[in-house]
Amino acid sequence: MDRRWHAQRARTCRCRASWSAAWSTRGPASPSTCDDADGRASYSWLMAVEREIKIGVPTDFVLPDLTGADGLRAVDRGVHVLSTTYWDTDSLELLKSRRGLRYRTTDGGDGIWTLKAKTRRDGLALVREETEIEGPPQPPPPQAIRLIGGDVDPAALHPVAQLRAERRVVELVDDAGVWAEVADDSVAVLDGEREVHRFREIEVEMRGRDDGARAGSVVERLRTAGGGEPEASSKYVRALRALGRDVSDASDS
Repeated sequence: MDRRWHAQRARTCRCRASWSAAWSTRGPASPSTCDDADGRASYSWLMAVEREIKIGVPTDFVLPDLTGADGLRAVDRGVHVLSTTYWDTDSLELLKSRRGLRYRTTDGGDGIWTLKAKTRRDGLALVREETEIEGPPQPPPPQAIRLIGGDVDPAALHPVAQLRAERRVVELVDDAGVWAEVADDSVAVLDGEREVHRFREIEVEMRGRDDGARAGSVVERLRTAGGGEPEASSKYVRALRALGRDVSDASDS
């Protein structure tokens, strides 16, 4: 989820570290900047732990009013247009190692690179570490390449899937602030300019204060309105399937 530098972020300034080593140092929630290998460029980047629940819904799904779910208030933040490009190798080496690399713009603005690590299940939620890096649409920024490590040839990375989504954002708030963000995504899978598939999903992303009972209350309302069981398939995997790629031997990411 593209959350644009909000709170509950962890950071590190070790640009040359491996993924696991980089995550061993945590600090205040704020952007970091690091120079490129030759010292000529500086990129802003953030590292965070993402906790979200994904629910598949039919294309005619109507998002219910979530006000009152375990004391929460729903605040509609409007609709945004997301354009996302996923990068991988021809043999999908990142996907097979349960990682993902994407470039996303929101409403045509500046883009964000996101490198996602392996996912684990914690109750209803999917939990994983991710790094967000500001930068141009190509090539992938050096921080991402360093964190990927030497098991993937950077020269082999290229765009493998493109999505366009309309995202309605609803914040779930209580007296302490924003507890979660609900994203209602209507997603088109593209082959060039041609739309080859469309799907819909709901994401509920917790903002750091874990509460299994509250999450269960929100999920129950979504399921009563016609949503499915919480699932693990990423947009990337769903896009690859729609494009005819065989992902049967790849772990989801």
